[in-house]
Amino acid sequence: MATSLVAAAETALEDLPEDALLAILAFLAPADAAAAACTCRALFAAASSPALPLALALRLGLPPPRPSPEACPASVRRLFRSLHRLRRLLGLWRRLPSSHSGSPSLVAFEWAPRATLAASLLAPSNRGLAVSKSPFVTLSVAESGDTVAALGEVPVCVNFVGDNHIVVEAASGEDEEEGMEGGSPPEEMYMHFANRRSPGAGRRRRERHGRRKGGRMEPEHFVRIPDAEPTKARPLQGLWKGVCENKTLEFYIISYDDIGGVTCRRVSENRGQNSGYSPVFWTTDATFLEPPFSERELDRYSCLEHIGVVTCGHTETWNKAVSRILCINSSFDLVHPHLLAPFDDTRNVEGRIWLYEDGTFGFGFTGSNSIIDLKHVSMDGCIIDTSS
Repeated sequence: MATSLVAAAETALEDLPEDALLAILAFLAPADAAAAACTCRALFAAASSPALPLALALRLGLPPPRPSPEACPASVRRLFRSLHRLRRLLGLWRRLPSSHSGSPSLVAFEWAPRATLAASLLAPSNRGLAVSKSPFVTLSVAESGDTVAALGEVPVCVNFVGDNHIVVEAASGEDEEEGMEGGSPPEEMYMHFANRRSPGAGRRRRERHGRRKGGRMEPEHFVRIPDAEPTKARPLQGLWKGVCENKTLEFYIISYDDIGGVTCRRVSENRGQNSGYSPVFWTTDATFLEPPFSERELDRYSCLEHIGVVTCGHTETWNKAVSRILCINSSFDLVHPHLLAPFDDTRNVEGRIWLYEDGTFGFGFTGSNSIIDLKHVSMDGCIIDTSS
């Protein structure tokens, strides 16, 4: 045993088989893989191998790419970058509000067959707690190794602005590589939020302005929804859905801050300067009350009505076993504007979150006789309870 360990420790990197070198490169980002390829001849040969895209596709869980008889190191590197780029888009994104957009605010990027990435618009369905999915943008990898994006039959560009901000706009005929990999200087980000324009040089902004006059699609900006699913340490975080008191299904984004606080915002489809991301509740202390609960807490919970699935104009109600309770606050006029009058002396209203044993939860406030129960929108990266 000792002899074999010594022999393994003395094995040089160049002595590893090509499969092992390909596996190493497949776990690296494109820039790191390029740097690694410069360290020795063996890694350089592996980085130029037509088998590298296959190793990367297997690691990402993608279907194997089609072999090309004209495969060359340059096309292999382009394919390598394209597959990494598609992987960066995976997940849930929120549209930044704009005056010209009436489309749904949420987009989900998911793997599709044949090594493509499909983006779907998410909206509340009129069928209970179902989520309506409609096609948005499809991204694929061409035989040249480049990324190709289309909105239906119309070519578009999906450009990164930093790591958590993308812009979807009409294809301008310019090279997409720089936009997909580039960052955004602070002055360009300021111009976006001040003027609602896509970041870029002055010439490109003038070109997009011309496209507006021609009636072509306006640039759409999206920001990533980080931590879109709950964890054991943060059971409330992520994107949720629930039926409100007005009997409509709505989406909620809940996030934790660096000091342990929790904030919930409603994702709205309404237009306007302050629409699209309305605060619902918050707390600066995410410490839950543990059982056994006091009689007062049990009475508070048992007397409230659970708002559940809406079917044919009727609301189903049910009770769930509560595992923990969290105290929250809210600005009452944002949550229940029709009940504001009795509370003119205060805007902050006390509420509760009831965490259920199945991992879901509900919340309610003083002055309301109901609980809004929330369920998951996605599970393990896939949108659940969908309808077309």
